[in-house]
Amino acid sequence: MIWFPYSYLAFTLIIIWFMPKHLTKVEIYVTWFVVGLINLSSDVILSLIFHLYELGPKEVQLYVHLIELTLGSTHGIIYLNFMPHDLKKFLPYFFGWLVYSILLESTLIYFGFVTYSGWSLWYSGIYYAVALVYTKWHLSFIRSEK
Repeated sequence: MIWFPYSYLAFTLIIIWFMPKHLTKVEIYVTWFVVGLINLSSDVILSLIFHLYELGPKEVQLYVHLIELTLGSTHGIIYLNFMPHDLKKFLPYFFGWLVYSILLESTLIYFGFVTYSGWSLWYSGIYYAVALVYTKWHLSFIRSEK
């Protein structure tokens, strides 16, 4: 169970390291923390308070929080780095990332890292759609402040 999220995190970090950068260092830095904070906050509310799903074993584990704080952030940075600005190109990109995110969560369920107890993959799809739109807005907001 533990090996898959960490292996996948390593894979995304390698992508970030070698990808051609279309984001500034500040955009990467701010995005990392904003997405990580939103991800951790969502998981605390939905998992620890409402018990809609479980990440890792039942008790609180440091390695689970490490994945919470990093995996979403790496995806946010990769998503924004290659995101097209033209709406015609953005829509297929958006839907591709939406499907990809749902498939990734399905894989995390398969490997036992995520266990639902009142949550549904459909809810995740809605959450990811909102998150992808928010992240697009987030980048335009950061760039408008220059």
